[in-house]
This record gives sequence, C-alpha cells and structure tokens, in this order.
Amino acid sequence: MGKKKKRVEKVLCYYCDREFDDEKILVQHQKAKHYKCHVCHKKLSTASGMAIHVLQVHKESVTKVPNAKPERESTAIEIFGMQGIPPDVLAAHYGEEEDPSAKVAKLEVPSIRPVVMPNPRGMVYPPRPAYGVASPIYNPALNPLMA
Repeated sequence: MGKKKKRVEKVLCYYCDREFDDEKILVQHQKAKHYKCHVCHKKLSTASGMAIHVLQVHKESVTKVPNAKPERESTAIEIFGMQGIPPDVLAAHYGEEEDPSAKVAKLEVPSIRPVVMPNPRGMVYPPRPAYGVASPIYNPALNPLMA
C-alpha cells in the first residue's frame, strides 16, 4: 500500500514539439534555443522581444524564430513557456479531451446596479461610497433640492 504516483503532465515547446517535465526547464530551453540573439547571444524571454532587441541594438531584422519547425517560425505569436500556445496545437498534442479551454469554468458576472433607498422623509439618496472613497461635496447653492 504505497503512495499513488501523480500522473505528471509534461509541458511542450511550441516551436520544436520537445517535451519537458517542468515549465522552468521549458523556459530555459526557449531562451537558449529559440529566443537567443544570433549576434550577441543575449537570451530574451519571447520571440518578439528578441526581434525588437536585434532591430534596435544590431539594426537587423529577424522574421523567423531560430530552430523552429517550418510552420511555427512566426515571431508574431507571444509565447512564454506554455502561455500563448494556440489551443488547436495543444488539443492536437495532448488529445481532444485535454483541451485547456474546456477546463476553465465559465462564470457569468451579474451587473451591479446601485440600490437606491428612500429615507424616512421620502427623499432618495444615492448609495454610500465604499470605505476609503472620498464622498462628493455638494453645494446647496447650486442644487435647489439640497436646500
């Protein structure tokens, strides 16, 4: 009766389809293989960051992500680790039942309307502001209802 082992989900590099055990290792891989400046070898966090660096510092343009598959060379997609990977790529790699968008609970946020309460004299005032919010200053000379 030993401990049950958790099913470890491996993380995926979008550019080369390599799998890693940990997302920190994936980020290190992306910086070293895909987001590294070819001139000064600076490691950046994203492909667009690398393209901007090369353009501003070295006055060259980068249009493709290095060491990427031919259909995934675009610098337009903002990917950091597993964040930003298109859902169809994740579904194709992990299977249709593992679609991450299906796991996200969809909540409907009700619209909040201010409650207007009449006071004992029958006058209607707006609700009180939240704690810490300065209340508006009323000038009775400008508002005949305040007199």
